[in-house]
Amino acid sequence: MKKEFSKAWRSPSHSGVELFHAYFHKFSFAKHWHDELAIGIFLSGVEKLDYRGETVTLPQGTLAALNPGEIHTGFSGSDSGWHYRMFYFDTALIEETLREHSQVNQTPVPFLKGPLLDDPELFQLLYKLHSSLEVSTLSLSTDTLLTLAISQLFARHGDQKIYPKSSPNKQGALRARAYLQENWQRNVTLDELCQVTGMNRYQLIRSFNTQFGVPPHQFLILLKAQKARTLFRTGAQIADVAIDCGFFDQSHLSRNFKRAFGITPARYLKSV
Repeated sequence: MKKEFSKAWRSPSHSGVELFHAYFHKFSFAKHWHDELAIGIFLSGVEKLDYRGETVTLPQGTLAALNPGEIHTGFSGSDSGWHYRMFYFDTALIEETLREHSQVNQTPVPFLKGPLLDDPELFQLLYKLHSSLEVSTLSLSTDTLLTLAISQLFARHGDQKIYPKSSPNKQGALRARAYLQENWQRNVTLDELCQVTGMNRYQLIRSFNTQFGVPPHQFLILLKAQKARTLFRTGAQIADVAIDCGFFDQSHLSRNFKRAFGITPARYLKSV
């Protein structure tokens, strides 16, 4: 049986997000509530909750959605315990994101149907976001994933229907792509792209993805990876390429280079 652990931290770049990552076997939570919206990602094992007078089972691969102020417990639901990640989203952040996403005359209340959500696509999106907030990652990546995660969470599982505020903007997407191509070495932010295009965050992401088949952060990472491959062909070393291409460090370069090309930079260097 592996050892229990827990880790809590706040995102330095997103003041409205607190994060938690833990594995528990014997530990159990007493009755409590959160002032924030709590979203859980269950990676292995099973957790059970006492919630609204019922016992809810949360198995591997599912999500938990606990609205602010909901009293609940938490304890192991299997012999192997449970391994999970949690988000705690401030309601102000949720309301700001949904105002950008939805029609002008709508004021969505941050309330989710739950507590159990079975949504594999959203599970993967939230897992990517949580993981990205635990390591050094491009601001554009975390900002894009955060906007998409909150928007999709409420569009699919909110207690009321919300609709996109505006349609895709082709010309805005083209301006965003040109800006990324001109500034590929930098850690471009989503707000920066919004200023360049005149779009809000959600409209920009939606427009870019519609036009090019990937969201802006993936396009920027692919640009950096392509430039890195070109430099490797000249014999440049990994540490230098990481700096020249605007990656945080060698591991950041290696992760994204392998995702793009199926081979690590070290092995690629030996082959060219």
